[in-house]
Amino acid sequence: MNLYLSLLDRLEKSENENQSIGIILCADKDHLDVEIALQDINKPIGVAEYQLLLPKEELQTLVLNELNATK
Repeated sequence: MNLYLSLLDRLEKSENENQSIGIILCADKDHLDVEIALQDINKPIGVAEYQLLLPKEELQTLVLNELNATK
């Protein structure tokens, strides 16, 4: 991740843009591999837990909340 963020900042980022941010999607954000891999990295990198499928009720609630927020 550090390599890709450094390349992006060096080769693609313009002067008026903020530093690039890495996002790592994991099945478990408390996993030791992620902690060790990012131990000495000083760039902003987000780690989040994700699900491939949301339960129907949860998905419906999320969609309704988004629709209500745009009104």
